[in-house]
Amino acid sequence: MSYKNEAYEKALNEGMFSTEGLTPFVAIEVQKYETAIVNLLRVADAMQFPFFTDNKFAAVELAFAEEAIGDMVCAVRELHEKNRLDRGLVAQTRHDAMRGLEVAA
Repeated sequence: MSYKNEAYEKALNEGMFSTEGLTPFVAIEVQKYETAIVNLLRVADAMQFPFFTDNKFAAVELAFAEEAIGDMVCAVRELHEKNRLDRGLVAQTRHDAMRGLEVAA
């Protein structure tokens, strides 16, 4: 698969799709989102130029996949944030938050 999505790649690098420390139900939801994202990556890869005679249609479908992946990445971020809040974990500084260092409140 040659198609790459910037939002998904960034989230992977941040460990956003790690299920470590998540409740079982949240972990399953994160895994389901990742499965859907991977399938949309396949769609986006398949819809790339020059394989279709209707390039406008292919471009619309590619844009749909791109937007849907971004929305799902946001949903996973929100799940992690809610999980941290539910567990009472907060970052002490903005720098800590960017590095993923939270402490119990």
